[in-house]
Amino acid sequence: MREEKSAASAPRFRARVESAIAEDEPERLRGLVLEIANDADDREWAQSCLIQLSRHRDAEVRGNALEGFGHLARRFGRLDPGRVRRIVGIALIDPSERVREKARSAATDLKTFLRWEFDDA
Repeated sequence: MREEKSAASAPRFRARVESAIAEDEPERLRGLVLEIANDADDREWAQSCLIQLSRHRDAEVRGNALEGFGHLARRFGRLDPGRVRRIVGIALIDPSERVREKARSAATDLKTFLRWEFDDA
């Protein structure tokens, strides 16, 4: 169940996310990744979480983190180009087809919302 977005719930949401990342349970992280992208009020914190999760051992967590970059780009209109572009570029050649698919989708979103170009997308 999603928490309501408010100033009061932001610390609880952040604590819940950070706890889930520390516990590192892929089943829990898979859905939480998109909650971070869609509900976090702090772009830099959300981007940092997604960067960390884009390197996760679980392909679905990685893929959802990549999808999350597109949501952040849409919501905030900016991301760290040095870090996020590199991660999406690497994901375009990930061993997992699902991750590559999500990376292509993220590249399309980043082109749409941030005007970033990717050679392999």
